[in-house]
Amino acid sequence: MSLTLSLTRVIKFTFQNIFRNFWLSFITLTIFVLTLITVNAVLFMNVVADSVLEAVEQKVEVTFYFNTETSEDIVTSAQGYLRGFAQVRDVEYVSADEALDLFRTRHVDDEVILSSLDEIGENPFGHSLVVTTQSTDDFAFIAEAMETPEFSSYIKEQDFTDYEAVISKIEALNTRIGYAGFALAGLFVLIAIMIIFNTIRVAIYVHRDEIGIMKLVGANNWFVRGPFILEALLYSFCATILMVAITFGILGASRGQITDYFGDASASIFNYFQENALFIFGWQFLALAALSLLTTAFAMRKYLKT
Repeated sequence: MSLTLSLTRVIKFTFQNIFRNFWLSFITLTIFVLTLITVNAVLFMNVVADSVLEAVEQKVEVTFYFNTETSEDIVTSAQGYLRGFAQVRDVEYVSADEALDLFRTRHVDDEVILSSLDEIGENPFGHSLVVTTQSTDDFAFIAEAMETPEFSSYIKEQDFTDYEAVISKIEALNTRIGYAGFALAGLFVLIAIMIIFNTIRVAIYVHRDEIGIMKLVGANNWFVRGPFILEALLYSFCATILMVAITFGILGASRGQITDYFGDASASIFNYFQENALFIFGWQFLALAALSLLTTAFAMRKYLKT
């Protein structure tokens, strides 16, 4: 039997198996898709958490508030000192007058606070420096750097505590989502293994007489196994294609809502899936195909006498 004829018959038997057991094939494909949906949902949440965390980190800043009696020369000297560190992205100088104007603007509708300022009769604010770093991990270094005797005695306080809490909560949420998501994905993988195994077992049982005749007329083991292996690969391929359509369909349809909810971080989410689509779905197809092939091979070894 020529290779071309053998391949043609394997393909013919594959599609016969699929359509003869249509509902079983549909259930198998559905489980494959649900498994991939779970995996991609976990991936999506991780990308969202990383993007939000990155966006927060870009806006996180530590502010050093100087005593009211600190001169402008000392503060600008501290500004130049901080700009000399590679860890510092920018240092913004906020004068006492600017701080007072910003405070009045924020509380323009609060007559009690504004009247209290008038009662004081002088500017209660000192100069300040707003520092943004390359990474939030650099804030500890910057805080330590400002403990130098040259400047530490002039610093009234520094503000970074709230941002640390926000970042810690995002990281903790990301970890919990990862654990829960992968546990759910593992459950669907287990279900997929059971479905594939039973699908192949049922297919072998249904075609046992046909397989016996094929063996009697001299068909080799690979020809007998071929339709079942190709069927498993087709399930994996179709599930991956459907997952690509579902993923980009949802991302496209909900782009506006995602942007409204996550703001600037939404661009990172779309870019990640667009730029890494081949890698993401390619590996998912390979993993699903390997899983289905191993399960198929095990089922045939157990139930097909060779």
